[in-house]
Amino acid sequence: MLRLIHILILFAASLATATAGDFSCRWMSHPAPDDTSHVWFRRTLVIEEQDMPRTAYIHVATTGRFVLYVNGRNVSTALFTPDRTPNDTTVMTLSYDVRRFLRPDSNTIALLYCPSTRTRRQVSISFYGIAADSSHFATNNTDGWLCRHADTWQTHDGGEAMNRNTYPYRWTDTDQPLALWQAVEQISTSQHLNISTPISAEDICGYSTVRINPLVDNAAHMRRIYTPLFTEQSADTLIVHLVPNERHLIRVTLRGCRRGERISIGNLHYVCTGEIDEQAFARFTPTSSNTIIITGDSHFRSEQVQEVESICL
Repeated sequence: MLRLIHILILFAASLATATAGDFSCRWMSHPAPDDTSHVWFRRTLVIEEQDMPRTAYIHVATTGRFVLYVNGRNVSTALFTPDRTPNDTTVMTLSYDVRRFLRPDSNTIALLYCPSTRTRRQVSISFYGIAADSSHFATNNTDGWLCRHADTWQTHDGGEAMNRNTYPYRWTDTDQPLALWQAVEQISTSQHLNISTPISAEDICGYSTVRINPLVDNAAHMRRIYTPLFTEQSADTLIVHLVPNERHLIRVTLRGCRRGERISIGNLHYVCTGEIDEQAFARFTPTSSNTIIITGDSHFRSEQVQEVESICL
């Protein structure tokens, strides 16, 4: 069963009441952090049917951007959170109600992280709620958390790259190969609190935060999907004209590409998998450009591009 720290947490008006004395914030990072690599974090918990919690929440603090999954499902309606301006490294936090995603078996919590800067304070993740016996629980230890560099990363020209050949599995699922995954590096910030003293969430977690509501605030939501206005072709280069005055994440469906073939799609650099149909898309790097140029290496042919979609934020 989950290793629970039994404390009474009453989240109301951003306040909490503690019944135990020691709290700590445990930041996690990849052992070799940098300012471009996306990182996968994951941990699997086993919850017996009789121990299924009445309520369950996951609280995430981060200096970058992220997507949170439970048992392979994105728990948010957002494409990513938060929707930061460049070089913004403010610690931002939010909580997700994840009870409906849990199951009486192995449960995998997974997070895709995109850095805003090089830091060892990448994410801090807490799991809390009301247990089956109606006691309150909260845990933010890093035991069992694994990480590895993702198959996407930021490029130094302000774009993004994707190479799904590096890990051809569903990394968010429970039963997946974990070769080359590593234990996370942990940073702890501890403090002592008096019993029953009213405290803020910052006191519990150990950091100053900006709270955001993932449904309405500071998250990148898909507003609409557009098709291009028109496309020009010059040899095997495509110039795609998009709806103007929008921020876009571009998604391209490809067919008949060779494994390892390289295609440039605006600010996205994509390495093909060689599947019959595959999709290339940027996760964290929207563009405000009205035109997207699609070109590739010597193997690229314009007819490989089946569909171009503009996901407007």
